[in-house]
Parts: sequence; structure tokens; C-alpha cells
Amino acid sequence: MKIWRVIDLIEWTTKYFKHQNIHNARLDAELLLGHVLEKSRLQLYLSFDMPVFEERLSEFRGLIKRRAAHTPVSYLTNEKEFMSIAFYVDSRVLIPRPETEILVETILRQQSGKCRVMDMGTGSGAIAVSLAFKHPDWEIAATDMFADALDVARKNACIHGCTERITFLQGDLFAPVEPLEDYRFDWIASNPPYVSAIDFPMLPPEIRDYEPKSALTGGCDGLSIIRRIIAGAPQFLNPNGRLILEIGDNQSGKVQDLVHSNPAYNECQMIVDYSGRERVIVASL
Repeated sequence: MKIWRVIDLIEWTTKYFKHQNIHNARLDAELLLGHVLEKSRLQLYLSFDMPVFEERLSEFRGLIKRRAAHTPVSYLTNEKEFMSIAFYVDSRVLIPRPETEILVETILRQQSGKCRVMDMGTGSGAIAVSLAFKHPDWEIAATDMFADALDVARKNACIHGCTERITFLQGDLFAPVEPLEDYRFDWIASNPPYVSAIDFPMLPPEIRDYEPKSALTGGCDGLSIIRRIIAGAPQFLNPNGRLILEIGDNQSGKVQDLVHSNPAYNECQMIVDYSGRERVIVASL
């Protein structure tokens, strides 16, 4: 009987994933094997000749099969790094993206002193927990219309010791904070659904077939939720408060028009992502 070593499994799985049109085949093979063996990628490299026996092989085979069917790696390992913090994720929430880190980094860079932030549509809690983790003195409210998503966000807050610093509220957009009279925010942040109905079928299968559609699609043109947020935010922001949103490719012009057409805003800033695309908009009162 063949004795499989770590390096054998990585090389075989990489070839198999490439044959199945899986992008980042080597990385995915390493992440999944590291998950099964409870080792980091560095530890795997230091253990290339280590034999892997049947119990772990069986678990690894199951993950290979699911990844070949395009199940996202983060759903298989229940983990995704965001802002250098490990977040628990599963199919109830969108997988945090590097682009959203730009939104968090912008708040951290532009805000001085204590503040109150609302993370609208928190999902996994990536934005809210990252801010609370880095600034324990900030007040954070995290909202989502789905109880399942809030369960994941609360789990991440608990993992990172932020539960007492985040108020979790369920409801659609501003509805959870409407009853809170005179409760205003210095920042309202959101990574809203912004994929258009036309673009949705063309998304990679890892996204289209597995991640929550409600967290992805924003109506016919992708802007239905963004319109509502831009229109409603001013009444929930403090004087000089700011709205910060992640937006999709080629939406910059239309989103800026929405901001400029609302007299409550007096300034609009666009921030590009790592590919040079205008990805985050900051609208100031």
C-alpha cells in the first residue's frame, strides 16, 4: 500500500485541481491539507516528508471532492483572514474580500479620537469586529436583516473579545436604528449588494453557486440598495459625519452622481483598490 507524504498529496491535488479548472490550485491544496493536519503553510513546508495516514486521508479526500465542485475554500475550512484577523465563515455569510479592507483602513486612517460607527449589513462582522478589535474605545453598531448572519457576526465578536463593544441589531438597512431617537453616527459603513442582475450569472461558480445571493445582488443595475443607503444616511449621521461604501466595477460615476444630487452631502472622495479601480466612496455631510 502506498504511503502518502505531505509533498505527494500537495503535488497530486494541485494537478487534479488544475484539471478541474480550479484557480490557485497549489494554494488551495496547501490550505486544505493544512486544515486537515492542523498545520500552517509554513509548517507544511517543514513537514514535506511526513506520512499522512488513512483517517486524515479520508477527510482530505472529502474536501478535495467538494473543492473540485467549486465549493469555496473558506467554507471548507470555516476560516478567512481579514485585516490580519482570522474570521469564522460559513455559507450563511459572504466571504470577506481584500477590497473591503480598504474601507476599514480608510476609516482607521481618517478618524481621530473616539467615534460611533454603524456597520450596515454586517454579514460575518468583518468590518465591525475589525474596528472594535483595533479601537476598543469606539462604539460600534452592527446590523443585518438576517438572523443567521448576525449569529456568525456574534461568533466572530466572541472569538476576538469584542462582544461587549458591539451592539448587534436585526433589520433592513436603517430600520433597526430608527427607534433610537437622537442616536447618530460619525461613520456609516457598508459593503452592500452591488452585483447587477445581468452580471450575476457570469460570476465564478464559487461565488454564484455558494455565497448568499442576497449579499451579492443589488437589483437590475446593482444600485438599488446603494440608492437607499445614500438617500437615508444623512438623517442618521452626526454633523460632519461620513458615509463610506464599497461599490462595484464601473459604478463610480453613477454613485458619485447619486451623492452630488443629494444636497445633504458636501464632499465626495473616491478610493481605488489594489487593481486601480475606484472601489470605495466616502461621502461627507
